[in-house]
Amino acid sequence: MNAEPMYLHYFTSDKTFPFFIQYGHHDSDGKMHYHADFYELMIVLDGTSMQQVNNKTYYIKRGDVFVFGEGVSHNFTDVHDLHICNILFQPSFAFDRYNDLGKLPGYHKLFKIEPYLSQNDKYQHFLKLNFEEFENVKSIITVLYKEYNTMTPGRHTTVTALFQILITYLSRCCNEKTTATNNNAEFKIAQSVSYMEKNFKTDISTKKLAAISFMSERHFLRLFLEVYHITPHHYLINLRLQYACSLLENPHNRLSISDISIESGFQSSNYFSRMFKQTYGISPKDFRVKEQVFLYQ
Repeated sequence: MNAEPMYLHYFTSDKTFPFFIQYGHHDSDGKMHYHADFYELMIVLDGTSMQQVNNKTYYIKRGDVFVFGEGVSHNFTDVHDLHICNILFQPSFAFDRYNDLGKLPGYHKLFKIEPYLSQNDKYQHFLKLNFEEFENVKSIITVLYKEYNTMTPGRHTTVTALFQILITYLSRCCNEKTTATNNNAEFKIAQSVSYMEKNFKTDISTKKLAAISFMSERHFLRLFLEVYHITPHHYLINLRLQYACSLLENPHNRLSISDISIESGFQSSNYFSRMFKQTYGISPKDFRVKEQVFLYQ
């Protein structure tokens, strides 16, 4: 069966707000489809169904949580009184560069590694909410859905904040789960990435990260690159640069460029400036001036 592409603009015409939520009864089998330019967070609220993902089929029920990335063929079959919440979003909307979600291994497992597995025919959903977790999630998405469908000023800000709360809560739930899928090599990478997020200012070797993930350096490097499309070294550099940006944007921060480079984990201010300009197309000094001017306009 050929899968049909689906684009976010099929659901929302608001190009400035790449987000859509639908909530309620799903009463029929679906067509095989894949997302061309967005992610999907799906939470099963009630009922049962078979969920086909690529060439595999899974039984789904209340409390199951799925995250699908781009290019993953999926649909429902054998639907029985199914109620779901679908949240469609673009990653750039959901995963702000300054949030601290990366410190949670559960965030990487659910929103980074699970979509990767689904794209590579190795999909295994593993977040199943218990009763208390489900009730908490249902409360959040009920308010989120209601706010999304209002036209009140401040709607975008409130929806964004509520979605961040939902992502954080699900990541914490995922963080606490101990399932068989945690033994997969891909899921073990989450521990090393979380370690980097918490300790990016320190000197971290690939050897140490591989040890945290219980695999050889060669295997770790290959798998990390496949999942994150970047080397561990460059991932670490990006964390340091993002932190440096937050310091440069702060009008109350009086640290020099050299001190900011050290505070961000760089051993050399020259290397920091070179990597900053290579990444953002502007020097740290000019970035600071630009942000300060923008702030006081």
